[in-house]
Amino acid sequence: MKKLLVFLFTLMSWQQAMAYRLTEDFSNGFYWSSFPVSFIVMDTDANRLQMITNLAKNAVQEWETSITEGLWNITSQQGSPSSNRNIIRWSTKFGKETGLSESTTLAVAIRYTKGPYVARAEIIINGNHPMNSFEEQLNTVLVHELGHILGLDHSDNSQAVMAPTLQVPYFGLHWDDQMGMDYTVNETKRRQVIGYVSPLASSGSTTEESPLSCGTVDMSGGSSGGGTGGGMNPILSLGFGLLLALAALKSPFKGRAS
Repeated sequence: MKKLLVFLFTLMSWQQAMAYRLTEDFSNGFYWSSFPVSFIVMDTDANRLQMITNLAKNAVQEWETSITEGLWNITSQQGSPSSNRNIIRWSTKFGKETGLSESTTLAVAIRYTKGPYVARAEIIINGNHPMNSFEEQLNTVLVHELGHILGLDHSDNSQAVMAPTLQVPYFGLHWDDQMGMDYTVNETKRRQVIGYVSPLASSGSTTEESPLSCGTVDMSGGSSGGGTGGGMNPILSLGFGLLLALAALKSPFKGRAS
């Protein structure tokens, strides 16, 4: 019985270790040329501009406290959004602009590539969804979308902030989120150092829109995705699960991970 429990625990750990997924463009070799990635929050409404800016900075701090500092830089500017910068913006025409459902999709991240790099990106917030009027929920949405910006797609772990549906209540980054972000950041830095060029990168100077990175969806669920499996290979994941199983044998179980 004890061996069976160890096996099941190992299997579950293996599956959980593989829960995070990568966006299609990141998997295909596209990446940011340098850190931090600077974003500017733009809005014509001064009060909303301040609210979104504060929430975006909070979201950045949450990721950077758990992973590493210097991943994003957030500033703000009152006025109409600029199309040639990395921006975070509120949209009252979300469905028309993105082709996504205004009744279920809370926000979306879009990345544009040029050569081997992500040239720019934008996070578009659905201004017609009632849940975005609550700062607590909007903060969670921004944490999720910033994960997309660096290459994380939707996680198969329902407790992760990168799960396709909004976490309500939200208790902070899950270890699956942290593991996924740690992989994408380290892999991005590796590509930066070696000057990696994806075989799919265009040789010209044109900027092409990469596929939409699916955004946060409300509790009703339902979202398409173009991600691929997590960065950990099965052998490493299994090894991680075995270590957890051995630890469980040596000490009594005193709670569960959030």
